[in-house]
Amino acid sequence: MTTRWRIDVRLGDAPPEAPLRSAVVEADTEVDALRLVLAQAERDRDDFEELLQDGQEEVFSRTEVIEGRMD
Repeated sequence: MTTRWRIDVRLGDAPPEAPLRSAVVEADTEVDALRLVLAQAERDRDDFEELLQDGQEEVFSRTEVIEGRMD
């Protein structure tokens, strides 16, 4: 039987009021719940890195257009 777990991620000795990440997952054990939240964090990181790369390319393209340096 699964249990509902709330996982809050905070950094530092005196974390701020709001956690960096808060997730509610259903899992059999605490370890399984932590693994689920870690997997989601890794997917979010990968998505963010992809957006950052796309965004940088777009910014550089605009800069080249503004400066008249189009390849």
